[in-house]
Amino acid sequence: MSPISSTASRTSRSSSTSSRRGASNTRSSSDCERARLKWKRTFSGEEALQKSEEGFRAVAETASDAIVSADKHGHITYFNPGAERIFGYAARDVIGRPLTLLMPQRFHEAHRQGLSRFLSTGQARVIGRTVELVGQRKEGTEFPLELSLASWKVGGDTFFTGILRDITERKQTEDALRAIEQRFRLMVTSVNDYAIFMLDPEGHIASWNEGAERIKGYTADEIIGQHFSRFYPSEDIQRGKPMDKLKVAAAEGRLEDEGWRVRKDGSRFWANVVITAMRDKAGTLRGFSKVTRDLTEQKRAEGAIKKYNEQLEAANKELEAFSYSVSHDLRAPLRAIDGFSRILLEDHAPTLTPEAQHYLTVVRKNSQHMGLLIDDLLAFSRLSRQPLSKQLVRPTDLVRQCVDELHAEQQDRRVEIAIGDLPACQADPALLKQVWMNLMSNALKYTRKQEMAVIAVGCQEQDGATAYFVRDNGVGFDMRYADKLFGVFQRLHRAEDYEGTGVGLAIVQRIILRHGGRVWAEAAVEHGATFYFTLQGAALNA
Repeated sequence: MSPISSTASRTSRSSSTSSRRGASNTRSSSDCERARLKWKRTFSGEEALQKSEEGFRAVAETASDAIVSADKHGHITYFNPGAERIFGYAARDVIGRPLTLLMPQRFHEAHRQGLSRFLSTGQARVIGRTVELVGQRKEGTEFPLELSLASWKVGGDTFFTGILRDITERKQTEDALRAIEQRFRLMVTSVNDYAIFMLDPEGHIASWNEGAERIKGYTADEIIGQHFSRFYPSEDIQRGKPMDKLKVAAAEGRLEDEGWRVRKDGSRFWANVVITAMRDKAGTLRGFSKVTRDLTEQKRAEGAIKKYNEQLEAANKELEAFSYSVSHDLRAPLRAIDGFSRILLEDHAPTLTPEAQHYLTVVRKNSQHMGLLIDDLLAFSRLSRQPLSKQLVRPTDLVRQCVDELHAEQQDRRVEIAIGDLPACQADPALLKQVWMNLMSNALKYTRKQEMAVIAVGCQEQDGATAYFVRDNGVGFDMRYADKLFGVFQRLHRAEDYEGTGVGLAIVQRIILRHGGRVWAEAAVEHGATFYFTLQGAALNA
């Protein structure tokens, strides 16, 4: 081979070698770059995974709920502080142990079957849902819990993570509310005097109690789902009254109404109805509660009372006519009898025998007495019709006025009248003065035969009320006849001994009764008498 050839050959080999080295260097650089990128991606992924895990642990470690992870064999791989607090185990004591440690024995087999079924078929009854289960603490006590369970895979292995919440307090609250609701339903259901039921927003019946069945005649099976308008008379339905009432209740929150309603058998009854709108926290109308009371008997009683009042009013008018007749028609003859008897005595006395003059005197005395009887009877009858004009009254002032006006009864006598502190009261002053006048007049009358008449006016507490009294040291009376004291024309003493018509105490009783009080007396023969009375609203500290 020629040198040129040799040189050419070397040059050619050198060039070929140089070409191979360049290609090799290029491949090496490309591989390094790919390796560098792969390492970078791997490092970044591991870093992100590490950060993600650190974030998860930060949340899990501070969570109040229990967070527990387990492998595909059902062995615990993670147990956060919340789980330690709820179950009572330390994490180091449960890692690697089966999940059945945290549940009652009766659920162990179901747990194993469920885990096996999921791993073999992928079918899950709990995963991806929130369910309520029963947990078991380290000391063996059971408690209700809420579980949210998820599954995940790492490197082909399956893991599970559950978030568990102790719902003991919630369950206790639910149980308490349920018990209250049951008691309320029992109470509502067993009420017989009221029909209590619920309506939906359109007026369809949603519940029914025993009272509703008794009052309206329908059983729950017959009526639930029906429209409540069937309880109204046809004329009310035609006017749209049922729905109008619901609209008013919805707008105003509550409606009360009275009217005729219809029972299942078609009979009518008078009802008081209260409809209340039921709204949720958002203000959405959820329905109505309806309470119905049967007032038929009350309505009949009111009708009877109205009829009685009408009859009483008619009787009062007749009494007024009678009073007018007595006042005018009977007084005229009495005046004539008294007047002509007086003329005979004054103008013809010399021609009359003493016996005839005596008879005329008796005639005059009796006609005058009859006039007094008529006056007292009319006064007594007017008391029922006279309107009360109550105002604040000071009884002491009224008593002093009576004492002054009865001055003639005290002349030529030794009389001692003591007036105590008498609290103010609400009364008709004119009528109350009449009470004091009659009682004081009686006290003066029936002490007339006493050498020293002693009369005391005062008050005392009686059964929580103020009892005013007038006490005297007069002839008194036998308590066996006390029930006759306040009757019209009833007298316990002879008219020859003590004048009067027997109407005064009846007037006292009528006035006191109209003031919402009562009147009574205590006495003993020859040991005086005490008359008491109370007034509605009178108090010792008034």
